[in-house]
Amino acid sequence: MQAALIAFFVACIWGINPIFEKLGLKGASPYTMITIRFIFTTLCLTIYGFTTGKIIHFVETDKRALIWIILSGIGAMVGLLLYLYALKMDDASKIVTIVATFPMFTAFYAYMFLGENFGPVRILGIVFVITGAILINWKGFVSS
Repeated sequence: MQAALIAFFVACIWGINPIFEKLGLKGASPYTMITIRFIFTTLCLTIYGFTTGKIIHFVETDKRALIWIILSGIGAMVGLLLYLYALKMDDASKIVTIVATFPMFTAFYAYMFLGENFGPVRILGIVFVITGAILINWKGFVSS
């Protein structure tokens, strides 16, 4: 229950974040925005790491895990940059809804690479994700 409550809180934060991003993109390029965001994030995490002593975790990180972490960072950076370009070009509600279909891709990749279950309930969930994205963007789909 506690993890679900935290996840809900994250969803609330991530729900307002595209509004901040869209407003920021009115006066900055996606490249500038992502660069400032990463500099600020790095600064905050570095201060946090030093003040809590967690900075030691860098040298304790397994080398194989480091490769996966770097690949994840590359994916996050490229994805965020492309997302910001799309957000600058179109409505926040439309872009965020399309981007929010990522769990169906995660389910597919988890099945392929991690051997996770891909049964009827998960397939039904994917159908709901697609249906939800279409319904939220219905006007854009029928007028295109």
